[in-house]
Amino acid sequence: MKYHIITIEREYASGGNEIGQRTARRLEMPCYGQEVLERAAEQMNTVPERLLHLEESTSNSFLYSLSMAAKVAMGERDGLSEEGALYVTEERVIQDMALQGPCVIVGRCAGWVLRERKDVLRVFIHGDKEFRRTRAEQIYGVRPADVDNILKKYDRRRSNFYAANTSMRWEDKKGYHIMLDSSKLGIETCVDIISRTAQGI
Repeated sequence: MKYHIITIEREYASGGNEIGQRTARRLEMPCYGQEVLERAAEQMNTVPERLLHLEESTSNSFLYSLSMAAKVAMGERDGLSEEGALYVTEERVIQDMALQGPCVIVGRCAGWVLRERKDVLRVFIHGDKEFRRTRAEQIYGVRPADVDNILKKYDRRRSNFYAANTSMRWEDKKGYHIMLDSSKLGIETCVDIISRTAQGI
């Protein structure tokens, strides 16, 4: 296989999770998403809900220094915010997952975390608003009256968390090998494109 690790960043309700899971099944590898948060929560002696709150409160003006990350890697957390500690913990979890073998990792800046590896395929999934509205209502049970605010809330949270930890824009094409519009291509076609690219077909 050309790429052993597939990372997926995605707009809310664009089908990124489903695409990741289907791709993993097709390529017979594990898919990690919520598991990253759960393992980080275990290591930080807290609950995933608390970490979700931290991710949501992260500002895109918050930047991490290499020296601070190095201090955390050595077990020194003095001077690092909770958001910083969360990112560094998630970074370690993602690196550990990647070391276990081929896998798909959805969200949490995984493509950036693994950017030094040559066998990582970085993917961004997006879709038009009407497609995402429909999915949010039908799959996630979001009320029609709330759907626009929910789309904005989750996209902003993901964008801010990504920008804070990478100093890059979440949707910037420079951060990815492939950007796919699931509303135009469909879920299964996205799975096929990613799978075939990963296999070098």
